[in-house]
Amino acid sequence: MNKYDYIKTGLFLILLFYSCAFHGQPKTSTADTLRNIHLQEVTVTATQLDAPGTSSVIGQEAIRHIQATDLSDFSQLLPGVLTRNPNLNAPSVFTIRSATFNNATNASGTAILVDGMRWSNNANLQLTGIGDGGAMFNSSALSGTDIRSLSPASIESVEVIRGIPSARYGDATSGMVLVKSKAGVHAVSASLRLTATEKLAAFSKGWQLGAHSGILFLGADYAFSAQDARLPEQAFHRFGIQAAYSKDFTNATLRLNLRGHWTKDNDKQGANAIDGEFRKTQNQGFSFSANGEWKTNKLWISRLEYHAGVTFAHQRNETNTSYTGIQQTTTYTREPGEHEGLFLPPSYFSHLSVDGKPFTANGSLVAHLQHTLYNKVYNHFLFGLETNAEGNCGQGIQFDPLRPPLEMLNLRSRSYHDIPSIYHYTAFAEDNFTFDTGSMRTEVQAGVRLTRLQANGAPSSTSADPRLNLRQVFIERNADRLIRHLSLRAGWGLLHKMPVLAYLFPDKAYTDKKCFTYNDAENNHRLTVMHTFVTDRTLNPQLKLPVNRKFELGINFQIGNITADVVWFNEHLRNGYCATQQAEPFTYRRYDPLLGKGEQPVLTPDGISNKGTPLPSTAYTTFATYTRPQNGTEQKKQGIEYTIDLGHCNLLHTSFLINGGYLKLSEKNTALSTYYPQTEVNGKPYPYVGIYESSGFPSNLRVWQQFNTRFQCITQLPRIGLITSLTLQAVWIDKHRRGMASIYPVYYLDPEGNQHPFTQDMETDPQFAELIMKTNSLTAFETDSFSPYFLLNLRVTKKIGRSVSVAFCANNVTASNPKRFTRSTQQYTILNPDLYYGAEINIQF
Repeated sequence: MNKYDYIKTGLFLILLFYSCAFHGQPKTSTADTLRNIHLQEVTVTATQLDAPGTSSVIGQEAIRHIQATDLSDFSQLLPGVLTRNPNLNAPSVFTIRSATFNNATNASGTAILVDGMRWSNNANLQLTGIGDGGAMFNSSALSGTDIRSLSPASIESVEVIRGIPSARYGDATSGMVLVKSKAGVHAVSASLRLTATEKLAAFSKGWQLGAHSGILFLGADYAFSAQDARLPEQAFHRFGIQAAYSKDFTNATLRLNLRGHWTKDNDKQGANAIDGEFRKTQNQGFSFSANGEWKTNKLWISRLEYHAGVTFAHQRNETNTSYTGIQQTTTYTREPGEHEGLFLPPSYFSHLSVDGKPFTANGSLVAHLQHTLYNKVYNHFLFGLETNAEGNCGQGIQFDPLRPPLEMLNLRSRSYHDIPSIYHYTAFAEDNFTFDTGSMRTEVQAGVRLTRLQANGAPSSTSADPRLNLRQVFIERNADRLIRHLSLRAGWGLLHKMPVLAYLFPDKAYTDKKCFTYNDAENNHRLTVMHTFVTDRTLNPQLKLPVNRKFELGINFQIGNITADVVWFNEHLRNGYCATQQAEPFTYRRYDPLLGKGEQPVLTPDGISNKGTPLPSTAYTTFATYTRPQNGTEQKKQGIEYTIDLGHCNLLHTSFLINGGYLKLSEKNTALSTYYPQTEVNGKPYPYVGIYESSGFPSNLRVWQQFNTRFQCITQLPRIGLITSLTLQAVWIDKHRRGMASIYPVYYLDPEGNQHPFTQDMETDPQFAELIMKTNSLTAFETDSFSPYFLLNLRVTKKIGRSVSVAFCANNVTASNPKRFTRSTQQYTILNPDLYYGAEINIQF
């Protein structure tokens, strides 16, 4: 059975269910044989909270209905987010108000809190460097938390704060994702999901331990994903466990949550890989949190809320690569100067591993004071203290220096034990008050968050995050009036992002230049001498915290059965982290070559000598290039998000919803970056280094524009336990362009390391010709604009009896993949995700 047969079968079942619902049911309810599965209507979409600020809540029924494979799939319920197919074979991050799903700046600024415990990615060091060449296979370092380890089957609800969060939340610039795990008394639940690429299973049970002993909840899940069934070695595995304990006392509560996970990614290097080559990533860890509250009922304090938790993970990336037919020399020294180098074997396997053990410890105490100031004026004041520690105690980067990875010949091993931990000390205060004026109501949330950052070897810094959310309710009436609700809201706030270890403490940079090589295989005498230049300028003591200024205006209204929520937002992120290339001059010697047999060169403290005679040499000046963290990323975004509920048609048992958004996002790298031409002039290294506005890209400016709408039809037949949702996604505007980058440097460095302005006269000077950037295509900076395109998604959930439910899902059910011409690349682009389908069965007893 091919994929289209699955779709046809699913559609046939839907029609069969509808036929039974409308035509096959008896009129009398007393003899109804289906009364034992009569359900209440449920919410299968994201809903806006009835409070100041912009946030969406995704409940259990919506989670079950969309059949998500990881937490990032939930984002598609938010207005303005396009459909994408699940893919557990690649790192998955959560983005908010982003033009792409994998924008590293947006993802790193999205905070993930699970049962109050932050799943931080700040201490993730699964890389070999902060530049483009340092990424490891399936690592989310320098981006957001890889949330594939969190099974949707273990989640009770999710709140996504897209606007300005409460002052109690920090270390985020994009927004917050608050995850609440399943807990409490639950029937035994078992689910199995099968798709074309994944197999997922979950089991859970929650029961009362005794009349006064609390409630225990246990759960486990497993997932397997292979995007190509012919290549089982390219697969992802996930196993997770969960335990939750809760107990309510007379004036206090206690909640304990424990999670454990084990994930593994396997891959081979390519279709023509040699036996023995592989890439794999393994991640295992746990999180534990304890939280609750104590109701003091005092005049000066109503209750105390406490939280303590820890997360720990063991991450390991490994690669095994074959190199054949090489004639390379290298060195492994960490000391500057001339040293004997190493001759590499002509063929070998290179095994590289990066072992990380990131951990986070967090504790907070929040005091609440809730009281009525006077008639119809209600106040809720809170003050809290929070401390946070993050670090990594892994073994770090390891490889055999006699068999190094050739792409990283300047790499050195590094233990993460030597990297200091970072500490955050936070105090926050917030006041929430509500007062009525006649038939109107005003709600205000105002607060500030102060955070002190400390780390050994790094400068301390303090950030202040003021936050303000307002809501004015003008009309709130009973259901018998035409205009039932009208309210306006506004929000403004600053959000700072704490630094990551990789940017705070980058490794020293090593540059190795070949000075001399002699290889007399017949007489078994060979010598290679390398000059190593070491720089610690990779550290940036002026590194600042990224900060995002958020501002938004929203309106909510209900006219008859039509409910609408529209919000306009404007955000400006400054000082975002990036990595730039820098250069530093140094001088080394090249020795005259020895061409004859029987020579006996040796390295002495004064240089190379041959049979007691010093070997002549010439001094050359060149540049060492290295990567340095900077505050260069700037993002500006504005747009509109809207959700319109057209109400419920009783005749069709159907609700109609429209949501979507418009987003214009520009991202620019304002940091200066160097480029050193790897050429020689008259046998000498090129004497200049260019300093440019762009940073390793054809352009340092990118602009996206998107405008989309989702038309959703949700039909619920509670009497037979059937829910279907049919969604038409329309993309009206899809534009992307790169801003024209200057091909000329702003400055240049001379051999002494002095910086000079690059003038207009130098543009035609032959000695600076190598510094003039070349564009690969004259069309690279043209705007790519696609005409409207559409997509149809289908979800079906059917309850069978009291204990069994089945579900079917299909993305792009009509297999619509329009082809559009891309001007920047002069090629055609296929739009929309491919057809994706799956089925799930859930049993409760």
